[in-house]
Amino acid sequence: MTDSHIELIRQAIPLWYANVAWANELLVRAFGLAEPQDILSGERRHFQAIPSTCWFVRPHGVGVDIFKSPDVGGIDFDFDKPDPDEWRLALFIERQVNDGQLSYAAFRDLIDDEQLLRQAVSAALNGA
Repeated sequence: MTDSHIELIRQAIPLWYANVAWANELLVRAFGLAEPQDILSGERRHFQAIPSTCWFVRPHGVGVDIFKSPDVGGIDFDFDKPDPDEWRLALFIERQVNDGQLSYAAFRDLIDDEQLLRQAVSAALNGA
């Protein structure tokens, strides 16, 4: 793992926060919710298409997974955790690369080596 791998991850972290904000706003507006976490209530707590979009939402635990198709685009996050954990940030980066939002050329080494990706994510989140 190189410093450039860690720096790539650090550069993707603001995109994580932007996607969380986007997802929260999408949920509120698309489903007419008072709060985005209202998607977790009984009658809404199921896998479904987000109206008038190409996105899907899968509520889980205390969070949601929003995506275009499995492993493409979107974000998986918990409403009670404002910061990404290692697993979710790695998943986010893979999905953003698959969606073309992050450059495959730049992230190729990390995407092609899951262990390297996990190490770089861990280092970036732990301030290495």
